Amino acid sequence: MQGINGAVRACAAPMGGRGLQERHHRINRIAQAACLALALAGPILLAQHRAAAAAGKEIRIGNTMPYSGPALAYGVIGKAIAAYFNKVNAEGGINGRPITFISYDDGYVPQKAVEMTRKLVEEDKVLLMFASLGTAPNLAVRPYLNANKVPQLFVASGSSQWDQPHDFPWTMGFQPSYQAEAHVYAQYLLETHSRGKIAILSQDDDFGKDYVKGLKEGLGGKLPIVAEATYKVTDANVNQQIATLKASGADIFFDVTTPKFAVMAIRRAAEIGWRPDHIISTVSESVSAVMQPAGLQNAEGIMSAGYYYEGDEAATAGDPSYQEWSAFMDRYLPDVPRSNGLATFGYLAANAMVAVLRNCGDDLSRDNIMKHAASLKGLKLPMLTPGISVNTSAHDYAPLEQMQMMQFTGGKWQRFGPVRSGIDPGSVSDSFKTIFRYGTAKRDLANQLNANTVTLMTGSFGSTYANMGADLASVLDKGTELRVLPVIGRGSVQSVADILLLRGVDAGIIRKDTLAFLERKDFANNVREQLVYVAKLFNEEMHVVAPKSITSLSELDGKTIAVDLPDGGTFVTSINVFERLGIRPHLLYIEPRLALDMLRRGDIDAIIAVEGKPLQWLNQVNDPNLHLVPVEYDKALHDEYLPAQLSAEDYPNLVSASAPVNTIAAEALLASYNWQPGSDRHRRLSLLVEALFNNLQVLQRPPFHPKWQEVAPLAPIAGWTRFKVAQEWLDRNMPAAQVLGANAQANEQQANGVPTDARLFREFLEWRANRQKRPAVHQPQ
Repeated sequence: MQGINGAVRACAAPMGGRGLQERHHRINRIAQAACLALALAGPILLAQHRAAAAAGKEIRIGNTMPYSGPALAYGVIGKAIAAYFNKVNAEGGINGRPITFISYDDGYVPQKAVEMTRKLVEEDKVLLMFASLGTAPNLAVRPYLNANKVPQLFVASGSSQWDQPHDFPWTMGFQPSYQAEAHVYAQYLLETHSRGKIAILSQDDDFGKDYVKGLKEGLGGKLPIVAEATYKVTDANVNQQIATLKASGADIFFDVTTPKFAVMAIRRAAEIGWRPDHIISTVSESVSAVMQPAGLQNAEGIMSAGYYYEGDEAATAGDPSYQEWSAFMDRYLPDVPRSNGLATFGYLAANAMVAVLRNCGDDLSRDNIMKHAASLKGLKLPMLTPGISVNTSAHDYAPLEQMQMMQFTGGKWQRFGPVRSGIDPGSVSDSFKTIFRYGTAKRDLANQLNANTVTLMTGSFGSTYANMGADLASVLDKGTELRVLPVIGRGSVQSVADILLLRGVDAGIIRKDTLAFLERKDFANNVREQLVYVAKLFNEEMHVVAPKSITSLSELDGKTIAVDLPDGGTFVTSINVFERLGIRPHLLYIEPRLALDMLRRGDIDAIIAVEGKPLQWLNQVNDPNLHLVPVEYDKALHDEYLPAQLSAEDYPNLVSASAPVNTIAAEALLASYNWQPGSDRHRRLSLLVEALFNNLQVLQRPPFHPKWQEVAPLAPIAGWTRFKVAQEWLDRNMPAAQVLGANAQANEQQANGVPTDARLFREFLEWRANRQKRPAVHQPQ
């Protein structure tokens, strides 16, 4: 193995799965000697003893691994991966292409991992990053790799953060997460200890919190947790914590500790005569690093879980996959003992990587690699526990989620019981989890669910407002951190009333001309002091559907026209436009969908709908006698409206490709009551603002409503006050907002259907994404 350089130190977060933390007690001499030799070899390509082949004739894979420092024992994983790739190359490579594996030393230091990863991507031109080790180093490089769309595959860490395909589509974990493992323990306890009482000892960091969160979720409040204690990695011992836990009367001990503290906990529990049913995490199941130092007699009966066989397990001797692995170890890793589970882990991960590459065929593009990595179904890997397989999908980036319970008996781990899934299919539903927990935590749960829920008043069923609200609910959903609850309403006028008067409504989508109309008609006093706006959302085009005999808006004078329900915005815009143009029709307040048959029968003369194009119901109209009447941009309309067009692309059955229809557009706003700073409603609206602006780029891509392309956060709305938190976000992120000032609105005329301000905002989003591709390197925390 070659290609090791640099020097770094270990990250504090431990790695889970088959004791992948501090196992160097039994392999330290071999690992140190091997890694020292590797470190001296310099930055040479692994699996090749010559210069790299031309691009296209090889598969260049990057990796960072701690080959020096306190965590250097983990370097065996990198060595095992390189050895397996050498085996693959000796057998003809991947579809005739050899693998060039380039692995650098990051020593578990995040800054070094960033430096080495950028070197691999920008200088060594690797196709992907694979099986880099540790939580903190991988978190440090994740933004850079995702911004550059470089696969970060099969991360060697048990953190649950690698299964976030929505936010980080280029990052995927490998081993069961700490939370999935804890779910397995919860299943076992619920089945076998229905009257038990649990005490928990955990490390005071993300590692410990992940396990504890998983256990509590899995238990769902059905077994009492009577005591919890934590420790810091700098603590001299855990004697006080063990005494506190024993005093609680617990008969189940969930021990979330790294090997050093697991030894202390096992010893101390025995010394004070506390003999609960003891469960430790896979991080600390090493016989040589934990059980033997703690005393085999003290460790007798302790339970844990596993997902692959140790190389010295007698039960595997007759297994064909074991024989294949044994032959591999003899030929390619003769200096590594078979009892070293780190080598087995590297072997498993390399097998999975090779399976993905072979599935890609001749298309080794990064997109295709991620596609196949996210479509593994029932993949069996040698040395996995029978009954466990690899499964992924575009929405599930957790390849391994199954484990089997085991108990330490007679100096060895003995497996028992069924293979269990750490993921209940029903657990993907937050509502199921809520119902499951309801009986035992009603008040706390209710507070948690309500704390960060924002209620948004939209429009009638099928309207643009309703579609936009559904998009926000989908994209901004962060569970208990933020939930947008769109409510079907009646349109702009009703939304104004609901924002002002209806309990529980935090914000709504309203039309700019509605407020002006209310003030002009003296329907509302001081309404502008009570409402604020977050941003201009989009333009709503005026659609006038009539028989072809009507060719202009003025011909509707004295005619009967359907203008939607009186609580919506269409009737306000219609009245406003007709008054400004001196047209006096007879108005009928009925929904456009219901009015369509009346129009065809001749019972009415036209239908008006002011909504963001294209309208679903109007797209389905295919009547040769009907068309869209043009609305000219008369000077009397300039104060309140913008010019717009309806094209054949919008309505192929109603508009000729060669003759688009001119019309006008009203502006839709996201508005709210002017909540006082420091109030809970102000805080909730602030959450919505931050989430909306930060996720606007996602909303502007399919399959979301095309009107998101028109969102113009910088556009000032004359006569309106912007919500202060929204203005502060713009000032902080887009200084141009201060420069545009009052002139921005004049420059906002449509260019190819997109306001100037919306295009400016899109350019800002692209600039920010490009800047994030080269993250700053920070000092360690």
